[in-house]
Amino acid sequence: MNRPHPDTDGLDWPFLLDALAGSARTTLGRQAMLTLQPLTTIQAVSAAYDGVDELAGLEDEGVDVGVGAVHDIRSTTARAAQGGVLDDAELRTAGNTLVALNHMAQTLDRHGDKAPTLAAIVGVIELDFGVVDTLSTAWEPTGELSARAFPQLGELRERIAAIHSRIRTTLDGMVSGETLGGALQDTFWTQRDNRYVLPLKQFAKGSNVGIVHGTSRTGQTVFVEPHEVVALNNNLRITEGELAAEEHKIRATLSRALGSSAPQITDALEAAVAIDLTAARLGLSRTLQCPRPSVGTDGVIRLQQARHPVLALRGVDVVANDLRINSDSPALVISGPNAGGKTVALKTIGLCALLVQRGCFVPADEGSRVDLFEEIAAAIGDQQTVEGDLSSFSAHLVVLGEMLQMARPGALLLLDELATGTDPTQGAALAQAVLETLLDRGARLVITTHFGRLKGLATVDPRFAVAATRYADGQPTYQLVFGTTGESRALDLAYRMGMDEAILDRARELMGTGEAQLAQTLEALEEERTKAEMATQALAKQARDLQLREAALARRDATIAKRAKQLEQEAADAFLVRLKGADKAIGQVVADLQANPGHARANAARAAVSAMRGLAPKKGGKVPAIPAKPTELAAGDRVKLVKVGTRGEVVDVGNKDARVRVGSMTLNVKLKDPERIGGPPPKPQGPARPRKVARAPQGLPLNEAVRLPSNTLDLRGQRVEEGLEACDKFFDRATMSGHETLFLLHGHGTGAMKVGVRGWLKGNTLVGRWAPASEEQGGDAFTVVTLTV
Repeated sequence: MNRPHPDTDGLDWPFLLDALAGSARTTLGRQAMLTLQPLTTIQAVSAAYDGVDELAGLEDEGVDVGVGAVHDIRSTTARAAQGGVLDDAELRTAGNTLVALNHMAQTLDRHGDKAPTLAAIVGVIELDFGVVDTLSTAWEPTGELSARAFPQLGELRERIAAIHSRIRTTLDGMVSGETLGGALQDTFWTQRDNRYVLPLKQFAKGSNVGIVHGTSRTGQTVFVEPHEVVALNNNLRITEGELAAEEHKIRATLSRALGSSAPQITDALEAAVAIDLTAARLGLSRTLQCPRPSVGTDGVIRLQQARHPVLALRGVDVVANDLRINSDSPALVISGPNAGGKTVALKTIGLCALLVQRGCFVPADEGSRVDLFEEIAAAIGDQQTVEGDLSSFSAHLVVLGEMLQMARPGALLLLDELATGTDPTQGAALAQAVLETLLDRGARLVITTHFGRLKGLATVDPRFAVAATRYADGQPTYQLVFGTTGESRALDLAYRMGMDEAILDRARELMGTGEAQLAQTLEALEEERTKAEMATQALAKQARDLQLREAALARRDATIAKRAKQLEQEAADAFLVRLKGADKAIGQVVADLQANPGHARANAARAAVSAMRGLAPKKGGKVPAIPAKPTELAAGDRVKLVKVGTRGEVVDVGNKDARVRVGSMTLNVKLKDPERIGGPPPKPQGPARPRKVARAPQGLPLNEAVRLPSNTLDLRGQRVEEGLEACDKFFDRATMSGHETLFLLHGHGTGAMKVGVRGWLKGNTLVGRWAPASEEQGGDAFTVVTLTV
């Protein structure tokens, strides 16, 4: 039996929840929002709000975190982890998703100072670089497996294309020639069962032209594979089979790679869902123009100019109202005319409280506060049920019984038209007793009613506040006025709904002259008071708007000051970039001198260095000079020239300058420039023996080296000879810039580049040690190298 019970459906929460989920940018986020449990701590709500503010700030600056590109690849990843082979579309989607996850993590990590909450969420994303790279580079723009990544596919496809061309050329010759004479039904070739055939007339079927593969519907045309192309067709099918087998093998390899990262992908997708929940909250707040409210745990609701969110989403011009509940007045009794907005005000309070439970801003002005409630329940409308054999009043009693069980501190209970459907006197008395009990148990209450007894509660019990929706000029204003009660105005509503005037006159007659006059007097007083209250509220709103504008100006001033500091920092950063460029240029000058020593080259070098001094900021500029480090040098010391990016040996030291030997040349440098890295080299004991291959000292283990863009060379897509030439130049640049650990990205492919590079390393005198990179460094697609000192 279906029994009525208090819930949130009557508040139109399902509609609002659908709108919130619809603001998510992924299917994962939409599903998660629809099943999201209410937040239970103030810390969780604050973190959700911080995330919304951070994401809004990033997007206002044009930063796209890219969460919308994340797809739900949970099932395909799980199938791959169990040994399944995924198809092309599934693997492409997985690769695109991994790229999107990496982009999201890198973007938020890069902006971690502005978005620490979001950066912490994506901190768990640790995808294998090799897997991401393999899956993302495995496809052509057309969607097929890439011949660049898998050269064997290119060879097979070229063979297939060549066979197609030979077959077509042969058939074109037969069609245009005289061999077949009048046997041709048409001057074209076609395919049947993936084999090339010619359309011949029915009588040619037995002329031994070739193999018959079928006939037309009319039987007038037979499709014959000429003997001249049978072997080519066979070769085509065999080669296509080889291509299909190779593609299946590659798909299996890619599927295993994806499956091997299943745990990390699961963690990354969960982080993406959390980011998308933030995006959904931001989307709804932008649609409803919601500022961030204050949130506490004291059961306080202070909504300023709150708007019913469902009506606003439907495009209704909503009348905003101030609404409040607090510890002094934990119950709000709303009265007023039928269809005057009482239930809308009650629902607005309930929906705002539900939004806070989901970490969302609320549609109200700045300065609003909605505390976090543990329980929110509502009884809206007639709960009568024939199936449950319950009348309207019986259904009310069932709901009230459940609410009495729910009543406790942290509960918000919303009751629309309490205890109707029975004798008004007894119903009002029962309603008052229930409300007093609910308050005694610590709940917060919002009630709509027409009962005079409940309207007057504020005069006998300070825990009750009253408010009324008002009339003005014979029409409902939908404006809520605190401290007043409202008349039902049943006859006015009946008139507006088109009730027969004669019936309304008879109703006034039945009320009696005194009662009718009293009602008219009260209604007139109510209208006058409504106009006064509305004028007062308009003035209060103007004052509030002025305060908001002043606050906005203060925020703008703070933003301008912050931007000024950012511009200062950007100027400093730009100077450092120029300084690094100068260092690189000086390194190139030194390299040129080493390769071509001589006075002319030295003079040219001095001129180039003098020109680079112009990059330094002028005296009194914004960028502070870097203080020189005191250096005590002696002849024979080993030093590092930081600006040049190389090492040398001190020849002699003057008062302001020192001479440093670098290779076959000697440089004059300022005393503050060299950085001492050791004393004179030890003298050799006994006769010196030639070194075949210099070895680097056993310092940092190779598997602990950190890969950076500046110390990594990408060789993919090059021929082996081109790659080795690039390695040679890269090593020279690394020697000049002071890099001692390098990474070579050769990929897997056919393995030719990997074999060629590692063979080249074995005989290179600049190489100390080398080894395949560890899984953490990118796996066997990389080789890590240390240079000799």
